[in-house]
Amino acid sequence: MEISQKIVDYAIWYYLKYYPSPKKLTQKLLEKFGEKSENWKKYWWIGQVEIDYIFQEKLINILQEELVIESKIRTYKNKWKSQMYIKQKLFERGEDIELIEKYLLEAFSEWELEQLEKEYNKLVWKYEKQKILEKLYRKWFKYDDIKRVIE
Repeated sequence: MEISQKIVDYAIWYYLKYYPSPKKLTQKLLEKFGEKSENWKKYWWIGQVEIDYIFQEKLINILQEELVIESKIRTYKNKWKSQMYIKQKLFERGEDIELIEKYLLEAFSEWELEQLEKEYNKLVWKYEKQKILEKLYRKWFKYDDIKRVIE
């Protein structure tokens, strides 16, 4: 299959600059070089078949979706974000939901409960029980975990 090197170079550059999910990279390539784009006259246009070829043949050595997801989870975790918050952010980013859940499970075995207890201890002196429950729930903690910590 012959695809303009300019398109392949753009795909590599975009991936290394932004580390998008495969879905987002596909959208960007279709937007930039799809049949409805302005560039199709110069480089011809590409469709899903050509994009799959680019992923499988040209980007195979640099696509590291799993490493990117793990890294994002670590970053959010270090910023004390909850599992639900991280899941939502990665889902919005267009990452593979199965990979998200797999790496979240590994990263959050007991850590989130410890985080919840720390947040609870900060709030227990300032607010009544119902207000604490509301604040923790708004911070994306699971209701069952909140009830367990409060009681």
